[in-house]
Amino acid sequence: MFCEYFHSLKALTLPASQRQGDTGPSTPVLCAVGKSDATRRRSEAKKLRPKTEALDERRGQLMKRVSIRSVAISCFLLAAPSFAAADNALFSSDDGNVVLFGDIGLANIKAQEFVYRGAKKCTDSGWESKGHKCSQLNWESKGMTLFTVGVDAQIDNDWSLKGSVKVGTGGNGHMTDYDWLSPGHDDWSSRSIHPDTELDHYIAGAIEFDRIIYGNETSSVAVGAGVRYTDVKWTAYGGSRVYSRDGSFRNRSGTWPSGKGIISYRQKIPVGFVSLSGEHVLGDLTISGGIQGGLSFGIKDIDDHWLRDLRFWSDMSPAPTIGANVAVSYAVTPAASLYLSGSFERVFQMRGNTLLDDTAKGTRSPWVQDEAGANFESMSISFGLKGTF
Repeated sequence: MFCEYFHSLKALTLPASQRQGDTGPSTPVLCAVGKSDATRRRSEAKKLRPKTEALDERRGQLMKRVSIRSVAISCFLLAAPSFAAADNALFSSDDGNVVLFGDIGLANIKAQEFVYRGAKKCTDSGWESKGHKCSQLNWESKGMTLFTVGVDAQIDNDWSLKGSVKVGTGGNGHMTDYDWLSPGHDDWSSRSIHPDTELDHYIAGAIEFDRIIYGNETSSVAVGAGVRYTDVKWTAYGGSRVYSRDGSFRNRSGTWPSGKGIISYRQKIPVGFVSLSGEHVLGDLTISGGIQGGLSFGIKDIDDHWLRDLRFWSDMSPAPTIGANVAVSYAVTPAASLYLSGSFERVFQMRGNTLLDDTAKGTRSPWVQDEAGANFESMSISFGLKGTF
């Protein structure tokens, strides 16, 4: 019995390739028995062999599954940093790389348009040799309500992209029109005042790339470049006037009916600029500001004189521009800040060419060189909210 047990145990533990019989070189001689016993053992071994082979097969399949699962887990663990990096790239705003802001404020805007020597009747003035202007119109809106929305996106550690849109409405509008048409007088010969002047629209948009050139934990300095576009239009209604007739000086006066359109004026101003900006963090308080300098690509304006059915088109030469802004923000939560900001912008006066349409007759004059002039200025203060995402 001992030899049979030992032989059976040997057969179970040996590889299948070596379990071809119940005796072999490794089988002890003392276990050899009679022919009948050997025959019986061979019969039992034949019955047992399918079971042991099935056991080996199941064990091999299990090892394969374990190996495949181990490889899969290893691949997943090795790929985990890559998945994390992809997640950060797709949802970079979770790291505070995108700031949305919106504010409401008040602004004062003003523009001037000029007519120089060469305009009709202006050549009869004795002062024209001084290069004096023939006409000047001052347009302005004070206390205009200004709405601003924008985004500031951090591209990487040093580069950022900013964009904003401003829309203005309402305010206290005013226009004054001066003419120098009386021979022998250097002062204005006629003037009209239009306190009922409405702002038809004011829209300004800007986009700017910035790069940090110095930075530490609390402060940073950046340089940038961008473009800005402004479109503004007023219409003057009614009003009163003083003018000169019959060789006299300021000898007539009159009024226009309230609500009657007299003159409309529109400016379209594209500007390219460079900037220098900085910010400093003091706990929850952040102070920032910047200056800009650039060049307008020429103010393009349209002047409609409704009482005479005349439309003047003017195209100014490029003019220098300056701007500045300052802001103070306070973090009320890690993701939200309240801020107070102020800004200033000026497009300096430059002369340009003009042409005239007679809208009643449907005729157009040729362009006249160096006869027009224009400038623009804005100043605002706003209060708003920034959200970091």
